[in-house]
Amino acid sequence: MADTIKASKDSFDELQFLREISLTLACSEDSQLLLNNLQAVFEKYLSVSNFRIFIKDESSNTLKDFVKNWITVGKNPQQELVENIFQRLKNINDTGFVLNNKLIKYTDKKDKLFLQNIKTEQNLLYFPVYNEKNIIGVIEINFNKLTKDIDLKRFLTALRIAASQINTTIVNKILNQKLCVQIKFQKVMRSIAKLIENQFELNYILPIIGELIDGFVQEHLIYIFTKDENDNFKLFWPLDCQDSAILSLLPKINKKKTYVISKDGKTGLFALKNEDKITGVVAASSNIDKLSKTDIDYLLQLSLQASVTTQRANSYAQVLKYATLDALTGLNNRRQFEVRLKQEVSNALRNKKPLCCIMLDIDYFKHVNDTWGHSAGDCVLKSVAKIISQELREYDIASRYGGEEFCILLPDTKIKEAAFVAQRLRKAVEKSDINISDEGLAGEVLNVTISVGVSEFDENFDTPQRLHQCADIALYEAKRRGRNRVVVYDESLE
Repeated sequence: MADTIKASKDSFDELQFLREISLTLACSEDSQLLLNNLQAVFEKYLSVSNFRIFIKDESSNTLKDFVKNWITVGKNPQQELVENIFQRLKNINDTGFVLNNKLIKYTDKKDKLFLQNIKTEQNLLYFPVYNEKNIIGVIEINFNKLTKDIDLKRFLTALRIAASQINTTIVNKILNQKLCVQIKFQKVMRSIAKLIENQFELNYILPIIGELIDGFVQEHLIYIFTKDENDNFKLFWPLDCQDSAILSLLPKINKKKTYVISKDGKTGLFALKNEDKITGVVAASSNIDKLSKTDIDYLLQLSLQASVTTQRANSYAQVLKYATLDALTGLNNRRQFEVRLKQEVSNALRNKKPLCCIMLDIDYFKHVNDTWGHSAGDCVLKSVAKIISQELREYDIASRYGGEEFCILLPDTKIKEAAFVAQRLRKAVEKSDINISDEGLAGEVLNVTISVGVSEFDENFDTPQRLHQCADIALYEAKRRGRNRVVVYDESLE
C-alpha cells in the first residue's frame, strides 16, 4: 500500500535510515534544500505528506517557519496546535515527543502508547528542538499509518536519534544565521559612517542611508522623515508614505522620547538627532511582522550612526561652503567654476584669445540610482570625472556643476578644436567599463554615455555666464536628438 512504510515489507532498516539522514545534514547548506532533502529521506521510509520546522522567536514571542523565517505563524487552528505543542514540550525537557496531541515520554511503555496513538490515516508527530536545555522550536512530521509488522522499538529509537541529529544541525544554522546578520549589521554601520568620506550633501546621504537600512531590515519598509523650517516632519525618502501608523506616531517623537513603537509592535520610529535637537526620523513599518527586541536594538544603533553621519555632514558642509573642490569627484565645485569662468572670460577679452565651454550630462543617470542605488551612482560620477581629467590638458578647467552635470573651460581653444575634444570625451566614456562591485554588487559592470553641448565665447556676450548658457542650450539639444552625441551651439537653437 502507498500509505505504509516503503521499506517495511521486510523490516525497518534503521541504520540505513540514519545514514541517509546524516548524509543529508552534512550536504545541505541551504535551509530550503535541507528541508527538501530531509523530507525526501523520510518519504523513502514513511509515506510523509508534510515535514516542517518551526522556531520560536522569543523577542517577538512568535513561532516562525525555519526556512521562510520572515513568515510568522498566524492564528488558525492548525498553527495554534503547534503553539500548544511547543508549550507542552517545554515541560518535559528532551525526554519525549507528541503524537496526535498525546504527550509520550521515553520513560513510558512507548511501544504500547505509540501503537495506541497511531491513527488509521494521518498522524502528526512533533519532536522538540533544543539549544542547550531550552526548547527553541518543534519538528512536525505528518505521516500515514504504519504497517503492523514494524518493530516499534527500533523505529522509535531511530526517530529519536534522527531528531537529535536534525536538532544539532538546526541550532548550528540558527547560530550561523545570527552571525551573518551581525556581520551584515556591522557592514551597514561602516557604510553609513563612511558616507561622509565622499559626500556632504544630505540630498545624497539620506537616500543612501535609507537604502542601507532598508536592505538590512528586510521584513519592514523603511522611511526617512526630516524636519522643515516650521519644525514639522516631512517625508524625505522614498517618494511616498501612506502608512497611517507611521503618521500617527510622528507627533510622539520628542527630546524625551527618542523612539516609539506602535501598540501592535509592527511599526517603530527612531529619532535622528543633532546634539539635543530632533532633525528627523527613521521609520520602520510592516503589516505582518512585529519588530523584535533585536530589530529595535539594531534600528536604534543604525539611527544613532545615521545621526552622527548627518551631523558631521552638516558641519563639513559649512566648512566646505567656501572650499573650491567637489568632495566626490575632486574636480572644481560649482562655486569655483563661476569664479574661474569670470577669470577666463576676462583673460580672453584682454589677450584676444579664443575660449570655449563644454557642458556634459550623464545620460539616464536617474535610472542608475533607481536600479543600482546611490552608491553605484556615486561610483559612476567618480569614474566619469576621472575620464574627464585624463582626456584634458593640464590648464583646462573641469568642474562638477551639480548632480550629474559637468562644465569644462578650454582656454585658447577654437570651436572646432573644442568639438573634437568633446567627441573624444564622449567616446572615452562610452567605451569605458565602470566596475561597481565595490558598492556591494559583485561582478556588476556598467556602461554609460554622455550628452555634450559646446559653445565659444563671443565678445558681444553681455555676461560671462552667457558662454555657459549657450553650452547648456546645445546640451539640451543633444538630449532632444537622442542623447550620446555632441551638439555645437548656434543661434538657431534658441
